[in-house]
Amino acid sequence: MYDLAFAAILASVGAFLLWLFWALIYAPRAAKAERSRPRFVKDSSGTEREKGVGVRTCPVCNEKLAVGMLVRSKVFTSKSMDKIMQIYGCPYCWPENTQYPRLCPVCEKIVPRGGYLIARYFEHPDRRHVHVLGCSGCKRL
Repeated sequence: MYDLAFAAILASVGAFLLWLFWALIYAPRAAKAERSRPRFVKDSSGTEREKGVGVRTCPVCNEKLAVGMLVRSKVFTSKSMDKIMQIYGCPYCWPENTQYPRLCPVCEKIVPRGGYLIARYFEHPDRRHVHVLGCSGCKRL
């Protein structure tokens, strides 16, 4: 009976130590290494850019996005050429966490919990463009 309780306590302490190692050492180093990957190079003006294309950033948290990373969003179509988009965020800031602040680029306040950015979405044959109008806190549909 005591052996079983001792084994359970020992297993829970081991699991706690593994979680502590991951949260305090591994995760911050992995995030730092992701942002300093060699795909980002400095151009002649000294700014960082992605090899081959301009640096893509998340409009919500302003973090640099890795190749293939997508920003979670919804596009609503209408009868006119105008399309409205709700932008929730990238894998860094959605689902919400406290490490990457979600700021509205228009009102410069924190995007409400469960909130999103509201933007106009333009699609041309050669490129796509998004113009942010505000967040769900400062701009109502």
